[in-house]
Amino acid sequence: MKSFFLKFSDSAKSLGDIRTITVTGMLIALAIVIRSLAIQITIDVRIVFTCIPIAIIAMLYGPVVCSMSALAIDIIGFLIDNKSPRGYSIQLALVIVLMGIIYGLVLYKADIRYDKNNLRDSFGSIARIVIARGLVILICNMILNSYFLYTLYINKDFSLSEALSNQDMRNAFLTWWSPRVIKNLIQYPIDCVLLIFTLPVANIAYRSVFKSVRNA
Repeated sequence: MKSFFLKFSDSAKSLGDIRTITVTGMLIALAIVIRSLAIQITIDVRIVFTCIPIAIIAMLYGPVVCSMSALAIDIIGFLIDNKSPRGYSIQLALVIVLMGIIYGLVLYKADIRYDKNNLRDSFGSIARIVIARGLVILICNMILNSYFLYTLYINKDFSLSEALSNQDMRNAFLTWWSPRVIKNLIQYPIDCVLLIFTLPVANIAYRSVFKSVRNA
């Protein structure tokens, strides 16, 4: 439990470091560019790989910085798009914050790396990445985002308790929800592979650059 709160404390303290602000700003800009390349399947289903810069922020600076960055990416992206008739949702914004917290708690201070001489640490790094992305997809994408999108924009009269006894309401939700589930299940292994390759490289590059700066 102590390490749980320590991650939040250390992450918050890093906000006072100019290095944190600089690197995070660059990764936010990268995420905005990646977001603009999203493949829109339907108004509620799209393929995008912003998880990569967000996960890097989580790995380097923890849950506080990552949740703030993820929210900034979402707000900036919404303002840039400015195409949707839907207004910005506080509920969906809170899900974005939760996503950043999940990534930060799982990846922060994990020393994500691959070492052929230390397979245990290498498998541990892979496991953390798979778990982090899996939790985000399950909790944030498939459950919370789906629920809020549906109740905010599709059927404002929907309720879980009523859906259990109302087959028509349940079927309508499942028909809408199914493409989101399929999309996330297909994208999950792709995201994991991308993160497994990029996070260790980002970790090594970050350490090398700032080690060189300190030694200069």
